[in-house]
Amino acid sequence: MGLLSYTNPKSPETQRAVEGLKINADTEKIVTNKADLIDWLKRSFEAVRTAHAALKPADFNRKVKIENRDGTVDGIYLRIIVHANEHMGQLAAYARMNGIAPPWSQ
Repeated sequence: MGLLSYTNPKSPETQRAVEGLKINADTEKIVTNKADLIDWLKRSFEAVRTAHAALKPADFNRKVKIENRDGTVDGIYLRIIVHANEHMGQLAAYARMNGIAPPWSQ
């Protein structure tokens, strides 16, 4: 939820969702089984969807600072998409290396 927090979501619902998904040093100790991980990921995707849907067109051009660089809210959402796609590619590669066909290719 790090990237979404840079957009400074305004709605209370989105702020609660982001707060409930913050990653810290204990996250990998807390989210340890498959069901919890799937739940965490679903809540993460829903928080991004909710925050994005709450934006007005002018909000996308709002300036933000990310890692000491200037950016926009629109750029952060693009980065979220690219980041998720990178992980999807890694998962597909790992699955195929282990002889597992990803579900979407069956």
